[in-house]
Amino acid sequence: MKKATLDATDENILQLIKEQNITSRNSEIKDFVEALDTIEGNMFISLDARWGEGKTFYVRQIEKTLEYLTMKKFGTDDIQDELNKMKPYFVGTALEEVALKNSYFPVYYNAWLYDDHTDPLLSLLYVVVKKCGKIINPQLTKEKSDRIKQMLQSIQVNFPFFSINGEQVVNAVSNKNIFEEIQLAEDIRNEVKLIFDEVIVEQAQKLVIFIDELDRCRPSYALEMLERIKHYFDDDRIIFVVSVNKEQLTHTITTYYGEGFDSTGYLNKFFDIEAYLPTLSINNNEINEYRSDQRWLNRFTNMLNKYYRLTLRDALIYNQRIESLSSISEINDYSLGGCCLSLFIPIIIALDMKDAKTKTEFLNGNRNFFEEINELDEMRSFYGCLDRSSQEEKDRIASGKEKIMAIYDYAFKNDTNALNKVSVAIADVGRGIKEKCLKFSGQMRVDS
Repeated sequence: MKKATLDATDENILQLIKEQNITSRNSEIKDFVEALDTIEGNMFISLDARWGEGKTFYVRQIEKTLEYLTMKKFGTDDIQDELNKMKPYFVGTALEEVALKNSYFPVYYNAWLYDDHTDPLLSLLYVVVKKCGKIINPQLTKEKSDRIKQMLQSIQVNFPFFSINGEQVVNAVSNKNIFEEIQLAEDIRNEVKLIFDEVIVEQAQKLVIFIDELDRCRPSYALEMLERIKHYFDDDRIIFVVSVNKEQLTHTITTYYGEGFDSTGYLNKFFDIEAYLPTLSINNNEINEYRSDQRWLNRFTNMLNKYYRLTLRDALIYNQRIESLSSISEINDYSLGGCCLSLFIPIIIALDMKDAKTKTEFLNGNRNFFEEINELDEMRSFYGCLDRSSQEEKDRIASGKEKIMAIYDYAFKNDTNALNKVSVAIADVGRGIKEKCLKFSGQMRVDS
């Protein structure tokens, strides 16, 4: 079986789940599904990988796994035939062992197939409702079926025929278009919520929407899709997983808005967690910027997420620990001490999770970890921001690095000579900073 040339059909997706000797994804899918099951409330997740590295197969395998596990634990007698068809693909795999706390209704949406339409909100609703009618509820009451048809007719998009319960439904048969008549965004949001109430709430506790191929779409469509889902789908029952080549999408945004536009910052505002898939596995996640005066804290958190290629599960834990610091005013961007805390604390928490030996060394003044990360872009940018006295970037970076290293040596190694290496009085910054790091990062003592 030539995996690189496979189409992402249902049969091929399920077959790859079964053939563990061909794919190593099952353990990663298990981790991803279990991490999804820990999420409370609305969540927007970005899954980043370059073209051709398997995003579509990965998210479709997650989709099928959620379908199977939901039917297995929460299904009724009328779906036993469908469950029995899927069961042989999962028996004997790690995915069979997952015990969901919640039931899920997963929907796969290929954005590229619909980017010739004017409104991504309508096409997305079309795909969601179509799947509800197609496979989820074969025993809809007439009242429920009529209500779904009414909503579909209201959306009025030029899509092909499709059927619910064997009856042909045409979207454009109604003279009424709710989205033209409704003037207020809040009314649109309420109508969207009503649609979900009608077609989802009786089928599952949570809706997971996988949006794929967004980076291939027209720039205007891709951007409007992100803005629409963020604005109208803030429902605690909904989780979005958007699989993209983030680098390509960033270029698309820059092309659309022009050079000088902060495309990365614009894109990051849409996602709560960012996961990376460089080699067919989840390898990194990012945290949203939640306070304007703690951006360095968030940037270093994202840097270490990427450096350690955290799984989604670890990223959720890591980000929750960082987010618990959002109320601490001492961690900030506008003082040298606040910036030091923004750097040291994410390092300590990351090492606590990933490398206990290096954490002990770091807390006792060993610079080795800094030698590993000092050339990362975020670190060089940080050092350069600490000293504006020189016009030369390399001089600013060297000066800023010298300040931070002196503070670190003084605070963590108790090296009073370190204060003589810089031209500014930083004793007050270094004094007590280690104790604050231990306190805020949840470390009770300096490991020996």
